[in-house]
Amino acid sequence: MELIIDIDNIKEAKKKKWLLSTLKLMGINFQTVEKRQTIAEYNQDLEAGDSEIERGEYITATDLKAEIKKW
Repeated sequence: MELIIDIDNIKEAKKKKWLLSTLKLMGINFQTVEKRQTIAEYNQDLEAGDSEIERGEYITATDLKAEIKKW
């Protein structure tokens, strides 16, 4: 059995990434139906990313390395 996921209906990028990563991890075959991103959508994604950084919602490379050592 193979799933077909209309990725464009999932509006939040984090949810898209989580879903696809989970399916891959579980070994579930899937196909995605995805349209090209418009320039306006791309610019919105960039602005959203900049806003996250301004709010301090990011992890530094140093912090990431420290976190990896805990694994």
